Amino acid sequence: MDVPVTVYLNESEDHFFGYEPGCQLREAAAFVVPSSLLGAGRGPNSVLELVFSELNVDYPSEQWARDYRTRRNRSLSVGDVVQIGESAYAVAGCGWDNVALQAGQIATGMTSQS
Repeated sequence: MDVPVTVYLNESEDHFFGYEPGCQLREAAAFVVPSSLLGAGRGPNSVLELVFSELNVDYPSEQWARDYRTRRNRSLSVGDVVQIGESAYAVAGCGWDNVALQAGQIATGMTSQS
């Protein structure tokens, strides 16, 4: 089963300290991760690790990651959020934290960031 993913970049000045409830996020990308990329580990962690890896390498192998870079988005980092289906996870200093998003904290319209 393919997995719907949305990436939100944390717009807070101090986002490197981590995600804080209610912080301002900008929708940077929405795409589907084909199940064929996930192998046997099809849980959230395998999706999160794939997305993190692809959005942080200089030359991503997946088209959705290349599109993300083409829009001049920065690398995924601490405080940013990846939503998989209805569940959201913030990049933590080590690993991921499950978080609850609120509609008012998300700016849509995948604009690029220089």
